[in-house]
Amino acid sequence: MTTASPTSVPKINWSQRMASILASTIALPLIFEILLALLGDEPFNFGRAAVAVVIVGLTAGGLYIARPGWLNVQRARGAFLILAGLGSAIHGFLVTAAYDLFKSDFVQDVVGMLTLLLGVTTFAIGCFYFRVEDVQEVIENPKTTTLPAEEIAISTVPGSYHADSTDRALLEACRDALSVERLHYIALYEPPDGQPDAPAQRIFSVDAFEQGKYRVRQLTPHQRRELYHTYGQRIIDRHPALNEELAALYTGNLTRTVLDVEQGAIYHHEISRNPHRHLIAVTLDQEHVYTTDAELDVLKGRLRRELGLPRA
Repeated sequence: MTTASPTSVPKINWSQRMASILASTIALPLIFEILLALLGDEPFNFGRAAVAVVIVGLTAGGLYIARPGWLNVQRARGAFLILAGLGSAIHGFLVTAAYDLFKSDFVQDVVGMLTLLLGVTTFAIGCFYFRVEDVQEVIENPKTTTLPAEEIAISTVPGSYHADSTDRALLEACRDALSVERLHYIALYEPPDGQPDAPAQRIFSVDAFEQGKYRVRQLTPHQRRELYHTYGQRIIDRHPALNEELAALYTGNLTRTVLDVEQGAIYHHEISRNPHRHLIAVTLDQEHVYTTDAELDVLKGRLRRELGLPRA
């Protein structure tokens, strides 16, 4: 069980992504040596190429094995970019103003290797953040396929759901959030009428289980829906106990939980605390666990607006 935020990294560990991008730049030193050999009319320098490959490879391997935390790398990224920019500026200045320093082959090799390492690492950081921004663009401008009305199943609980109240607007917001690619089940829970301190119970759910893409032999859409009703209620019922257990950490109340499973994820959001309102949602697509979490944060904001509550 993990908690996540819309700004967290995708499921694949960020350091694994970064290490793979950095490792892919190993080809650059080899290309550079080939170009030097062709342009300079000199034999291919296997030793220099091997050193470059080893340095880049060890850096990528160390990053893959160490897997430092995201906060640490944000700090390290800033420090590295400052040093890389300063080092490149100093290098450019010395090449221009004090070129005699580089007449030594040893100095040339050392400075060249350092510049190469700075260059490929900066290149890898740029590629990594270009990919992150690409994911962020998907979040901010989601390209999803709207479900046909006949493929959306709406399940309301008699006596708990009131079509002539805000429940209708809440249901419409949840229904509109469903898509073929990402959100496939949403259920809203709140206490019974007149009992704000009572445990929250499901008042309605909407789902896309009738959509052919996500049908499985083991379960009919109805069976899958009923199972999520059951396990969603269990997650809600365990929320107070988890809050009590986590109180020792002095980090505040638990507001969101993500159960990341092999086929998608199950999300729990606390919509409001008084009265207790909760949202259970599901994506069946592992590729969209991250973006679905961000979309749910947007949906939570809309639900709170419909309820006349400030943004959480």
